[in-house]
Amino acid sequence: MRRIAEILLVIVIFTGNLFAQDGSLTCNPGFTFKISEDKSWGYKEPVVNSITPGSPAERSGLKLNDIILSVNKQGTYLKSYRTIMSWFDMHEEEMTIAIRNFEHSFKEMTIMKDCRHSKAISEAQLAPVFAFYSLEDVQERRFLMPVSTMTNEDALYHTYRTFAFAPSDERTRGLDERINAIFIRALEEKGLQFNPADPDFIIQTYYSYQSNSMFKSDSPTYGSYQPVWRFDTRNHRTVKVPLYDPSEAVRVDDIAYNLEFGYRFYDRKFIGAGEMSLIWESEAKERLSSRYDLVDYLEMNLPLMLLKFPYPGNRSFATFQVKYLKYNYTGIGYDMNDLKSVVSVDPGSPAAIAGIRPGDVVTNIQGQGFNHTSQSLTEGYRRFLAETMNLRDHRTRYTDSNGFKDCMFWDVKNYGAVSEAISDNRRYKAAFSYLFNFNQYISWNTPLTINLEVERNGDVMNFAVTPIVTTSSHILAE
Repeated sequence: MRRIAEILLVIVIFTGNLFAQDGSLTCNPGFTFKISEDKSWGYKEPVVNSITPGSPAERSGLKLNDIILSVNKQGTYLKSYRTIMSWFDMHEEEMTIAIRNFEHSFKEMTIMKDCRHSKAISEAQLAPVFAFYSLEDVQERRFLMPVSTMTNEDALYHTYRTFAFAPSDERTRGLDERINAIFIRALEEKGLQFNPADPDFIIQTYYSYQSNSMFKSDSPTYGSYQPVWRFDTRNHRTVKVPLYDPSEAVRVDDIAYNLEFGYRFYDRKFIGAGEMSLIWESEAKERLSSRYDLVDYLEMNLPLMLLKFPYPGNRSFATFQVKYLKYNYTGIGYDMNDLKSVVSVDPGSPAAIAGIRPGDVVTNIQGQGFNHTSQSLTEGYRRFLAETMNLRDHRTRYTDSNGFKDCMFWDVKNYGAVSEAISDNRRYKAAFSYLFNFNQYISWNTPLTINLEVERNGDVMNFAVTPIVTTSSHILAE
């Protein structure tokens, strides 16, 4: 199946093409940046644009869109990408950076790099490789929103700290207060503060919700369009919504409602004394396939719109890249040549505490034999994908950001059958499903510890490891 062949390319990348690496140590802080050309946010300075799940950068509190002011005491303004990258290697095991964001005008942090054997592959890296054991916990998705954005190059957004709201009309006060509460929650997560007594900028909103008089529920094409999914930041889950994809042409008689929502930020302090200067405006124009309450829409989609602030990217529409990962962390780094030899163990990790050491060879995890080769592991995974496809919920079908089609969650009524299939180690070689065995469809009893059998210097030893269920969630708006 072409679909499965595409998935297996990922496994080949990890278990085949990287064999040639030597045994040296590699150190990585776990984030990347790009040089900003936006005059309102980090102009000619590096801005963080990706963070690796479970990395030292994530643990240190680094956030997407943070402006990097210095690296190892070296100022970054007007410096080239290559020059800044050279400073990353000034110290092998750690680096010090200074950042700016809404919460801090200057904050210095030391990031201890993730240093491990160059042939080691971590559990955070393996979880996406074996994502089809639990797509519910590995989400790499991209979606569009019809959001247009206007900015003001005279505004320096990092100088703003507080906000408030324009007075609302008495007729819409109840609705406006519910909308304002969403703004407060989302903006305070960015480090801004709600201060009606002394705001740096004022928020004004406008909205429209109209039924389409030309809509025909019996249209022959109604219901034939691709499903639309949006990421709900409240529960870190991707949810199907009754909207049309902005990139898809839709017949006018298939549109049930038209929804418009916009907001404007007005400066009160920094641009013109005593004047209200517009510094930011975003507007969404959505086509609805069925009823979708305005507040319900905004509870999910307004926080997404606000992710564009303060680094807007494309002004004509919004593209969101979601990376969500939830997995069992033990701290073991496997040899990517065979995926059973332990080449690194994170200091202080559950595996280290339990007594696992580099050089151990894992022979069994949770009763599942680890006597696989790269080929048998690939073949077992391929067989598992093909033979369990009928256990998935076809109503949840989506395409992930890698272009893999027909991604689907497990059907709840088939959880028992999924668990039974995964336990068939001889047929499916599914020992790496331990990464997700906090789910009942992986291990029906959802154990709190993971039992590992290893071979060490010819002796067989058993260890009980208590993993840490680790969650990482990043959404980049462009």
